[in-house]
Amino acid sequence: MLTKFNVVQVGLGPMGRIVAELILKRENLSFKGVVDIDPKLQGLNLSKILNLEKNTDIIVESDLVPILAKNKIDVVIIATSSSLEKVAPLIRHAANSGSNIISICEELSYPYRKYPKLSDELDSLAKSNNVTIVGTGINPGYLMDLLPIVVTAPCQSVESIKVTRMMNSAKRRVPFQKKIGTGLAPEEFRRKIDDKIITGHVGLTESIQMICDALGFEYDDLTEDPPEAVIAETEITTSYGEVVPKGYVCGLKSKARAKRDGKVIVLLDFEAYAGDQDEYDSIEIKGTPNIYQKIIGGVHGDLGTSAMTVNLIPIVKKANAGLLTMKDLPVPCNTERVWKK
Repeated sequence: MLTKFNVVQVGLGPMGRIVAELILKRENLSFKGVVDIDPKLQGLNLSKILNLEKNTDIIVESDLVPILAKNKIDVVIIATSSSLEKVAPLIRHAANSGSNIISICEELSYPYRKYPKLSDELDSLAKSNNVTIVGTGINPGYLMDLLPIVVTAPCQSVESIKVTRMMNSAKRRVPFQKKIGTGLAPEEFRRKIDDKIITGHVGLTESIQMICDALGFEYDDLTEDPPEAVIAETEITTSYGEVVPKGYVCGLKSKARAKRDGKVIVLLDFEAYAGDQDEYDSIEIKGTPNIYQKIIGGVHGDLGTSAMTVNLIPIVKKANAGLLTMKDLPVPCNTERVWKK
């Protein structure tokens, strides 16, 4: 008899809703509950929030703890915040209940350098409860860290790595466009970035640290440039109907690098702005042999993040206990046909 994985999700923001809809589509998953802090969502049927024709038996609740007390949950998915400090209380509740945790929190993708004490605490908590905690997503979690790590496997030696993600943000959901400053005046963009009202892309530093850890790269300097506004040269209309006037911000560019002895050994180049540029994800390995990989059209961020999250459920269930990163897990893959044993 085939047995399903029991799953609970916390967070029904734009990305969380995409994840929840994918969970409902998977026959090997049993959706046991969903939690959100928004009072307007609490008490509603999940099908209404997701605009589904058929009602589910899932009602949005306000607290994770009662759901965990009623059910044996294999995996708790946390889709709430980019900040590990904000997500940590939920992780603690889930781990103490004996549930594994998968989160799209960017800072959780490689938390050891920024949060050493918290990382040690969560690792000990996970091991004492025999569960796994991992942060994932399409970026960080795959395109700009795990994938370049894997691409180096056939290299006899590696001197440097450059990863580029080029996106046309006009096709992305509105919250993402707001996150990168679309539609702001240049001076307002800089003020909101400086005041951390908008964040731009989060995770480049974590991705570099994961790459360097995996390859044994030692670096003496790791820097991330402040996000640079991309200014519209003509009026642009996004796929959601928003008009960006000429001279206003249509997106941003972000770069981060690790250096050793003054030479760049890892360079991550993230560009997301509204325009007609070609979209792609590329990895350039300088070594023996040199390798150049390019994904023409790029990987869709929202679809990719939801798939990475949901596909990890069977993998995390069988993984070693502890606070892990994507490089520590077995090779990820599509798991829609993998059942609980």
